Amino acid sequence: MWQINMGTPAGPFRMMDQVGLDVVLDIEEHYAAERPGLPTGPRELLKSYVDAGHLGVKSGRGFYDDYPDNT
Repeated sequence: MWQINMGTPAGPFRMMDQVGLDVVLDIEEHYAAERPGLPTGPRELLKSYVDAGHLGVKSGRGFYDDYPDNT
């Protein structure tokens, strides 16, 4: 639905996988430092993926697991 409505080649979770969940987490941590009232849930979810080594395309698994394993 996102791809159709926004005209993008991928949805937000696929795009985060392409950027790297560790990078996305770093960006989110920066935002949280600037705005302490932001919800913690999204960062906690990202941290659980990063801690498990699921970084997206670069590790072969992120929100999606259909990437070649590059490790």
